[in-house]
Amino acid sequence: MNSLHIFIALFVLNIAIVAQNSLNSSYDPLCNLWFVTGGRLQTSSSMNPPFNWQYVTTAGNHQITDVFFIDSLRGWVSHSGNGGFRTTDSGMNWTGFTFNDTNFSTTYNGTYFLNQSTGWCVGGSNQIRKTTDGGINWFKQYGVPVAGIARSVFFFDANTGCIIGSKNFPYVPFVEKTTNGGTSWSEITPSGSGQELNDQYWFDANTGWIAGYDVLLYTSNGGSSFVNLFANIPPTGNGHSSLLSVYFINQQTGWLGVANLERNNIYKTTNGGANWFFQNNPVSQGGWNQINDIRFISQDTGWAVHGTPTTGAIMFTSNGGLNWVMDNTQNNWYDCIEIYSHSKIWSGSSNGRIWYANLNEIVGIGSESNTSPEEFKLYENYPNPFNPVTKIKFQIPLLGGVTGEAGRGVFTKIIIYDLLGREVTTLVNEQLKPGGYSVDWDGSGFASGVYFYSLVTDGFTETKRMVLIN
Repeated sequence: MNSLHIFIALFVLNIAIVAQNSLNSSYDPLCNLWFVTGGRLQTSSSMNPPFNWQYVTTAGNHQITDVFFIDSLRGWVSHSGNGGFRTTDSGMNWTGFTFNDTNFSTTYNGTYFLNQSTGWCVGGSNQIRKTTDGGINWFKQYGVPVAGIARSVFFFDANTGCIIGSKNFPYVPFVEKTTNGGTSWSEITPSGSGQELNDQYWFDANTGWIAGYDVLLYTSNGGSSFVNLFANIPPTGNGHSSLLSVYFINQQTGWLGVANLERNNIYKTTNGGANWFFQNNPVSQGGWNQINDIRFISQDTGWAVHGTPTTGAIMFTSNGGLNWVMDNTQNNWYDCIEIYSHSKIWSGSSNGRIWYANLNEIVGIGSESNTSPEEFKLYENYPNPFNPVTKIKFQIPLLGGVTGEAGRGVFTKIIIYDLLGREVTTLVNEQLKPGGYSVDWDGSGFASGVYFYSLVTDGFTETKRMVLIN
């Protein structure tokens, strides 16, 4: 039972709620929300959404079901039209791929890539496709069970991966795991739990969460065994909730995107899943049930997406979900979110649209000095080691050999790399005039370990080392 099935199951209730709101248009100042004729969610004209959302329309106008980016340029999406799209220019242009070696068409629900070349895409009838050339060509892999719908795929390394979904007739969940890159799969599903599995989140190869219909599984041994913690979520009137998304920012703090009759569609935990509490939001206030996906880049900053055939919304919070505002509302079914390195966010929707917004404005650049330095300099971050925030100071000279005319400034980047030299985020990416500056990096959501940060300009680069301890 995917998000479309959830909508159909709750459609009658929604009609009654929206009809009532349509007959009694009103403004809720707490949520900054208008209830309007036709049930479409809108915000008041006085509200300034945090980000400027734009979209690219892909061929075929399919429902975009999942988005994944491996770096700032290369990304892939799956869709409802028996395939997906790939980009090599940060999502400005998309090239389609279709799995034509089947005699039927199905929805592909999830995609995951280990690097620029190797990735997987999964969908209906437990279709599993793998690519080793960045999505240009795909070949089929065979999993168990065949009669089932794969909804999410995740790989820990080149060999070990996990696919989740639901079997057909009757609907029961399955988890399958591979230790040889998908050549063969084994089923490790706990029996008698819920109807389907929709989403998974892994801290590492041992510890992870899997969410579904009336089921919230936790494992600390790589899936050899699971504990169902669904009972820790507050019960609904009919006892059922479909958990459509699960996301954690650290071992203690996480969120669920949910669909149920009470419209309690976002739950949060601050004690590792032992207890969950509902976070009220404009989508729930507007009479709609489900949150399809949820993502956070720190304990405070996050997004959630909602969608039905008639309306859709992207919500934003800057205080951990205590309050949510409508960041973007359209007649689009928003189905998924992807955030790359705290710098850009994408959301896939109906009508073949891939929405995006730049997040650089989240990170403020502070001026440390009004004087004009004589040389480029990158200082040691402080504190170091740090948890989870550290400050990086640097200076841009008045005349540094590459600045040219005095006062013109320099196009400057502050880039964070992991231990393998992979870019994980860009904190500064703009023209800066001569002076001293500082910028904070919030390492929430990143793994503990050694990172490098670089000051990069045209003609000058300096790199230093720092240690994140979560």
